[in-house]
Amino acid sequence: MVMKNFLLGLSKFVLGLILAMLIMTLAGASMLRYFMARTAEPPERPIYENDLPEDRAAANAPSAESSDSAPVDDIAPEPELAPEPEPEPEPEPEFSPEGSYAAYVTQPVGLILRDGPGIDYANVGGIGYQESITVLSEEGGWLRVQLGNGQEGWVKDGNTAPE
Repeated sequence: MVMKNFLLGLSKFVLGLILAMLIMTLAGASMLRYFMARTAEPPERPIYENDLPEDRAAANAPSAESSDSAPVDDIAPEPELAPEPEPEPEPEPEFSPEGSYAAYVTQPVGLILRDGPGIDYANVGGIGYQESITVLSEEGGWLRVQLGNGQEGWVKDGNTAPE
């Protein structure tokens, strides 16, 4: 009798566990289906006060099926655009000393511009990745460079490439 009650209790426990797993799986699947259906359609475009008139007309326009019945008078005329300014001519290159050449930074994190040829010298600035520089001279694994704004300094050799 004891063994029969034990097996009956064990079977009820296992059946309850299986039923709980089934319910949790179905609930999860239904939630997944609900959220997938909600994200399948993009939300309506919000309309703000500063939207251009044609943006408001497009947002308020009926769907593509009823576009034939939309009145043409509701569409606002396009605003006149100001003429584009003429590009400024590039400045002529300044005089470069003998032996100097144009280069650019190849180090992805940029370079530290120093006051002299060595890590013991003070940091006077930085140079960004792929920024153009003029190499003025080389000394002991260091390059004396000039930036586009005229600032001069030293950078470690091997982190630049000629243009």
